[in-house]
Amino acid sequence: MAGVEKRYSITGDAALRMMTKVYERAAQIGKAAVYIAVVDGTGGLVGLIGHEKCPVMCRKVAQDKAYTAFATRMRTAQWKAYVYSCGEDDKQVMISQPGFIAASGGAPILVEGTVAGAIAVSGAGQKEDEELADYGAALIGEL
Repeated sequence: MAGVEKRYSITGDAALRMMTKVYERAAQIGKAAVYIAVVDGTGGLVGLIGHEKCPVMCRKVAQDKAYTAFATRMRTAQWKAYVYSCGEDDKQVMISQPGFIAASGGAPILVEGTVAGAIAVSGAGQKEDEELADYGAALIGEL
């Protein structure tokens, strides 16, 4: 039908399974104190899990990373590089938008080339956050 687009969206069950595996992986690499957030195909939060020793600030950071990955349709490491390559005026506009963050650690979840949601990690350090989020996003093929 003209004017209609097929969309995908992560379910709560898929989000829970992804977060569990990412949480376990974080513990395996000695970085258990993290928050993990998953947003669905509308950018809405469908899952959030955190370690009791992770700084509370990381809860919101994980949610913002997941939303940013969903909304920009790119890994947040790429978004961060793009933002910081822009002039100061453009950079300020981009990072002042509610829910957007220029920090590594978020990845879109792709189904047949379409963004079905995103997953993000905060608390392990941006390099490890990014590796864990990429791992989580790749799990969609196993669910």
